[in-house]
Amino acid sequence: MNIKISIYKLVNLALRVGGMGMKFLLIIILSKFFSVGDYRNFTLIITFITLSIYVLGLDFYNFSIRDILNGEENLYTHKVVQTFFLYLSGYLIFGIIYYLFFNSLDFIKQYALIVFLIAVTEHFAQELYRLLIAFGKVLLANSMIFFRLFGWGIYVLFFLYTKKQISLNHILIAWFTFNFISILVILSFFAIKKYPQIISVKIERYWIIDGLKVSSIFFIGTVLLKIIEYANRFVIDYFLDDIYVGIYGFYTTIALIVTIYINTIVISFELPQLIKNKDISAFPNFRKSIIKQLFIIVIILMIVIFPLIHWQGHEQYKEYFPIFILILAGIVFMNLSLVEHYLLYIEHKDKRILYIMVITGAFSLFSAVLLTYLMGIYGTSISFLLTGMLMFILRKHEVKKEIFYNKKNILPQNKL
Repeated sequence: MNIKISIYKLVNLALRVGGMGMKFLLIIILSKFFSVGDYRNFTLIITFITLSIYVLGLDFYNFSIRDILNGEENLYTHKVVQTFFLYLSGYLIFGIIYYLFFNSLDFIKQYALIVFLIAVTEHFAQELYRLLIAFGKVLLANSMIFFRLFGWGIYVLFFLYTKKQISLNHILIAWFTFNFISILVILSFFAIKKYPQIISVKIERYWIIDGLKVSSIFFIGTVLLKIIEYANRFVIDYFLDDIYVGIYGFYTTIALIVTIYINTIVISFELPQLIKNKDISAFPNFRKSIIKQLFIIVIILMIVIFPLIHWQGHEQYKEYFPIFILILAGIVFMNLSLVEHYLLYIEHKDKRILYIMVITGAFSLFSAVLLTYLMGIYGTSISFLLTGMLMFILRKHEVKKEIFYNKKNILPQNKL
């Protein structure tokens, strides 16, 4: 039985890492083929899209998935359809805001429509992935990611290595196309299987409104988290030359593999059951799994990073290698703190989660601006590490205060 589970996890890991790995590989390869200006635009477009997809859904999934898994199975389809209705409404509002305020940004204006379409399809694909994971369809979820990311990457690499010209606009169109196809396939499967239930769904505003009230707390927290992860690139772009945006983006991209790995090999398998059972006594094993997998992925990255830098061929990337260590350490602290984060989440300590993100988000932005101004790109990286450490400390403190001090008999503190 254990062997089967291991093989199943290995297949899912291969699909997830294969898809995400292709995306990262493409980003790295384009840093070699693109001019500094084009790569700067590409990096900032990716950052903008990444931030947009967190804004688009208003973090409603934090409410809906917890509510779905804790509710009756016969209401699953009903709640999923209402969730999709909310997302479609959000896309219309986002489209208006995007047209009025964002499509004139210097790195977007040439690609305004396609960037909007990518942002929408990236968000929708991400929400489909989360729902599939919640319902235990891990293999299907990771297959979808593999198709849309690996397919897009292979298509672009084919043009690059057959010496055909390919523009940034062409790359963005390919990205959107594979997103759209993967979404269409999954929705078709869902619609065929659940058609009678889907057409009978009536939109219940009170459920959506209640969900928005809860998710608004998570939404603010997520925006702050993404500021922590991505705003540093814009700070660097403001204070330093374009080359530093590329260097920081390159090393951050590699370090974020840690988070993707932990989400794939630990979170996607263990978290849905933890949410459904609400059993915090299972969290020590959850912590052990995260620590074990963090050790494995950090060792792997430290082995592959030097050949990767050598192949990449830019002397500036070699010169600033120490910032990778700083960013990687920050990512490790953030992932270690996930145990405490999900404990607070399962116990409905939503306001405490927000409190932590407000503190760390404000600290991250302030320290990034100050330290980048004083120390350049090293200051930005130190800011990221300090933010990760602060997040770890605050989450641990809040769990002890909010859970153990109030529920002393559930689980001894020294075992978590």
